[in-house]
Amino acid sequence: MRDDLGSEGSKSDTEERGGRVPGGGSGPGSTPPPTDQSQIDVVLIGGPGVGKTSIVEQFARCQLPSRYRSTSKPCVYTSAVVANEQIYEMSIVDMPVIPYSPLDGRACRRAAASCTWEELQSYANAIGTASVLIFVYDITAPESFQYIKDLREHILDCFESDAIGYEIPMIVVGNKQDLQRMSRVPRRHISQMVKKTWKCSYVECSAKFNWHVASVFNEVVRVVTAGGNNKEGQSSSYRIPLRAWRQCGVCNIM
Repeated sequence: MRDDLGSEGSKSDTEERGGRVPGGGSGPGSTPPPTDQSQIDVVLIGGPGVGKTSIVEQFARCQLPSRYRSTSKPCVYTSAVVANEQIYEMSIVDMPVIPYSPLDGRACRRAAASCTWEELQSYANAIGTASVLIFVYDITAPESFQYIKDLREHILDCFESDAIGYEIPMIVVGNKQDLQRMSRVPRRHISQMVKKTWKCSYVECSAKFNWHVASVFNEVVRVVTAGGNNKEGQSSSYRIPLRAWRQCGVCNIM
């Protein structure tokens, strides 16, 4: 879901869009912003039509795309969050549909048919170097949750066995909360499963009405900062080792 919103530049096949810094201010009498900064690389993953792009657009640009257009390539947004007197710069990658899960639908089949080996490598690269993975599903579409469930399991299967001593930071987001009366998904069960079994954070939001969208990215900061007590010698961003993806074979995503 994307309109031409004036990208600020590009790197290879990835679009880059500028974002805002919430809480900033430079006028007379304003409080100087904190100077300490930390980089957080966020990757959004989800099936077709779940609203990934709308979530990022609301957060980074305070606007909603006027019409639906399927994400065809990774798009990078930049924004920031101020928390605990520290600025966290965010690079947010809106990923296209990864043709892995047996998700029925023309969008997924079209993605599988059009994906090249190089594109699959770039998807694995983005996932493998993320600080946090956000899995987005549509609370009115059970198959969209099955998609992220299967893809999460594949990522865990590709994770290096000698690095299992810590958790991969993941957040599950149920979008379209404004349509909860139409939901065909057992949301309470999913929430409990994500929190207790997957040991991941769970947030529901509505990108359309900008409900709890900020909470999604506040949770990103909380997850990253809570990772300060990880195992010795491991980066606090918990990056997924790329070697694991090479061993599993990126073609398995197909």
